[in-house]
Amino acid sequence: MPEPQPAAAPRPAGRASGRWATAGLAAGFSGQAFAFYGVTAWLPTLLVEDVGMSPVEAGAASSFFHVFAIAGALGVPLAARRADTAAVAAAVGAAWLFLPLGLLLAPEQWWAWTSVGGVAQGGGITVIFVAIMRLAHDGPSAGRISAVVQGVGYGFGALAPAVLGFVHERTQTWSASLLVVLAATLTYLVCTTLAVRSVARRPR
Repeated sequence: MPEPQPAAAPRPAGRASGRWATAGLAAGFSGQAFAFYGVTAWLPTLLVEDVGMSPVEAGAASSFFHVFAIAGALGVPLAARRADTAAVAAAVGAAWLFLPLGLLLAPEQWWAWTSVGGVAQGGGITVIFVAIMRLAHDGPSAGRISAVVQGVGYGFGALAPAVLGFVHERTQTWSASLLVVLAATLTYLVCTTLAVRSVARRPR
């Protein structure tokens, strides 16, 4: 009789969950990068056309989006030490939504939406990299995960200015472009929160 073959080794559950977490972080970072580069490229033009600012005023006003990013980048690591990381990711994602929704519904209050959005975009990228470091087992794995997440994310981010400009050109309004940004920020909120929660549940 033939000798019984040894049973195949079970696939480590942690490896599969790690791949799903990496995919979620890549999707979340794609939303983050798309929203960031799209808003950076077109916010001054939007403020000129929808709020009635001069080009100089719009350029100065758009700096709110970048200056307030410092608060987000510094605040997220502190918050992650005291609160659940998934809750921090969800809060940052929810704050991201304020920018496209606010500019859609009340563009004259641009200073509030760009400030909150600035905090979110600074904190958003920080959440991603905190999750990468917690997901990785060592330096090489951190490098591999980071390469996947950044490669996919920046690839989508590079498309944002052209996509938003095309949508605006076809519709002759910024509302449709802002809806695209809203979809990107929703992607960040959902995918990043789920991925960070998965990372937190993985055995160390």
